[in-house]
Amino acid sequence: MSTNQSLKWRFDVNTFRLLGRDLITDRITAVYELVKNCYDANATLVEVKFENLGYISENGKIIIADNGIGMSFKDVKDKWMVVGTNSKRVKLYSDEPFNRKFVGEKGIGRFAVDKLGERVEIKTKQKGEDYWLLVNINWDEYENLSNNSEKSIQLSLFTEIENYYYYEKANKEDHGTIITISNVSEKWTENDIERLYKELSKLVSPFYPINPPFDIWLQSNSFLKFSNLPVKAEPIKYYSHHAEIGYDESKNTQETLIFNTEKGVIEKQQTIIKSFGPIKIKLFYFNESAKRRYNTAYKHDDTRIDGIKIYRDGVITTPFAEYEVETDKRRDILGIDKRRWHGTFDTIGTREIIGVVDITKEKNPKIIDATNRQDFTANQEYTDLKEFILVQLKAFEELKLHERFSKRSKVENELIDAGRDIRSFERELEKIASEVEHIDHPSMNQIVSQLRSKAKEAHQLINKSVSEQKKFQKEVERKERVLYSLISMQEYASMITHAVRTSIAKVKHLGEFIKDNYPNPKFEKYYSLYAISIYNEMNTLISVTDFMLSFANIDDSLDEFNISELITDLLKNQYENLFKNENINLEIDIKDNFVLETNKKVFQDIFQNLVSNSIKALKNTFDKKIKCTGFLDVDNFVIYFSDNGCGINNEDKEWIFGLFNTRTAEQGGAGVGLYIVNTILKSLKGKIEVVENEFKPTGATFKITIPFNK
Repeated sequence: MSTNQSLKWRFDVNTFRLLGRDLITDRITAVYELVKNCYDANATLVEVKFENLGYISENGKIIIADNGIGMSFKDVKDKWMVVGTNSKRVKLYSDEPFNRKFVGEKGIGRFAVDKLGERVEIKTKQKGEDYWLLVNINWDEYENLSNNSEKSIQLSLFTEIENYYYYEKANKEDHGTIITISNVSEKWTENDIERLYKELSKLVSPFYPINPPFDIWLQSNSFLKFSNLPVKAEPIKYYSHHAEIGYDESKNTQETLIFNTEKGVIEKQQTIIKSFGPIKIKLFYFNESAKRRYNTAYKHDDTRIDGIKIYRDGVITTPFAEYEVETDKRRDILGIDKRRWHGTFDTIGTREIIGVVDITKEKNPKIIDATNRQDFTANQEYTDLKEFILVQLKAFEELKLHERFSKRSKVENELIDAGRDIRSFERELEKIASEVEHIDHPSMNQIVSQLRSKAKEAHQLINKSVSEQKKFQKEVERKERVLYSLISMQEYASMITHAVRTSIAKVKHLGEFIKDNYPNPKFEKYYSLYAISIYNEMNTLISVTDFMLSFANIDDSLDEFNISELITDLLKNQYENLFKNENINLEIDIKDNFVLETNKKVFQDIFQNLVSNSIKALKNTFDKKIKCTGFLDVDNFVIYFSDNGCGINNEDKEWIFGLFNTRTAEQGGAGVGLYIVNTILKSLKGKIEVVENEFKPTGATFKITIPFNK
């Protein structure tokens, strides 16, 4: 039964490209998706083989073989190239004795083969059948057709490319599926396979019982290390603190973590089950000493502390949770590292925590995989889930601060105790000296005198150490505040890099259109629209590059300055000519003095951007006004900054502080200034908000709050 027969699938000519090469953009993701399909097929063993892929070769192959239930000819014909088949949605669990919850549901994982090579052979068999079914697919033919628009139209958007299949005699007891991908155009490095190994090791939750087991073996004839290697998850070791939470559905309660300041420990408390449904979380925190032990233990491996992963029914949902070698490719879907502008010393990043979040399809139905497998569908439930996870981290962050200050206090207290011990020793020496002074023993008197001198010296040194420790601590705290500001700008710089690239791409595209078509009157209506778009994009680029240039000159120096004097100098002196040219009436009313200790240039940027924002808002105003007031209020210094410009709508009051969100686009605003102000103030533990407008009926008033300790 080896005679070739023809098998045709009818589908949109661009579907395979959209769901394969364009949607699954990473080779590792592609292999990963195929291995997940093996899990759904009740396989207990999967072999992932790389043949001749250490270099570009016509003989290069990727083979994924499993001992699962296999497919019938009907399965291959009706399901293999059909998107979104409902078999896994109708039947939630696999057959006995596995009872595995199906992890695939969209029916697109099989299209991952297009990302890996031009040709694929499917060899599959169900238990009890007499023959293996072999199907050959040439993705290159689909590619050629999709690129031929004329032919695509002739075929009414559907293909009928012939794919050949035949049968091979087999043992009735054999079963499973072997997918062989050939004509692999890209070589795989040892680092690529190492990365795949690490990701496959995270496929199944380390805390989820899989019975029967699901074993994965990785094989490569190009790299000795992976000649035949079982894929196993590394045990979580060397952590300094651990906590886990669960739920009680009968009581509609969800556990959450809190930090008990008095006891210095993390505890649990009960809350109602949230919108996303009940979940379980295990968290492992690594302080500095634990990180050193961990890194020492795994210094020859690529194992790393890499954040929190989300598992559904025991299987990871997004294959690459956090780590990429290149910084701009790193994923931070939970927003853990994005909180760094709060202060690098206060927050926990993905390199300090290993976490597992367990969800299920039944209990968390609205946490839905994004089609590209790189995140989840954006909805309120997912937003609430992310916020809840970050709340759990808050408990560890408070623990981190507690340990840091406790350690500092311990050092200081130990020095003080040592000083007391030395002082007590001095008093004992005084007693001895008084007792031996009437004894005519020069050597004894000399020894006692020397001891008294050394004890006094030691006491002075310890007192000095206590003083130096306090000075050092103060300097550390000062440096932290500067670093908060600088890190805020780094966060901005990272975001701006992507934004600049996007703007340049838009300008390039629009410019090419005008260059290729002008002066064709057919496109007349587009020329002015595209020219305006180019102008606006260039304004954005100018704004962000100007700021980046100023940022480039910022150092980590600390300045102690009077806010009242600084604001007055900036607004009355440095901006005097600017306000005069713009016909702006300025009013300043700073009632109290407040000394702030931070980077002066960073703080000046707050008012530079507020002024710039107001000038744009005042562009079409006749009687232009800017007013700045300030005063001490309990533990805060409060500043109100107002203008009578175009104002801010109520629905925009929170949105306005986002990057590239602007109320002054028509006046050349790029949506950068208020974002910078907000970011800097957060780094100073302060905040900015839009409050009731002082210049009614038009204008805007910003309230700035900067905390301090009296």
